Amino acid sequence: MTDFLGASEVTARAEILNLDNKLKMAQLQASKAKTNNLSETERLKEVCKEFESIFLGYILKQMRKTVPEDPIFGNSVAKDIFYDMHDEALSRELARAGGIGLASILYKQLSQIAIASYNQNKNINDISK
Repeated sequence: MTDFLGASEVTARAEILNLDNKLKMAQLQASKAKTNNLSETERLKEVCKEFESIFLGYILKQMRKTVPEDPIFGNSVAKDIFYDMHDEALSRELARAGGIGLASILYKQLSQIAIASYNQNKNINDISK
């Protein structure tokens, strides 16, 4: 009887992981479609927010490792998947709401670099004409 339940649990976990992967791929495709219509500066802002979201997700994941295991729920793959999905959603919302300011700092620095690079390329093109 335990083998049957064990196999069912493994199958359920695999299905959850598969659905999670499909969801991530759909979100990525929707994000790409959305950013195709944006200007370069808007895309840079989106990428900076996404980077901050990933960074915050990593911080949340590391913070969760410091919390002792819950004796009621124990340690299961389903709980780990739930917490991973929760941390990912929370990090996206935190970044969207302003986060820790990392996205704005990155945007300022990267936009200055992009402007300098554009001006340098423009000057090179002007000289070569």
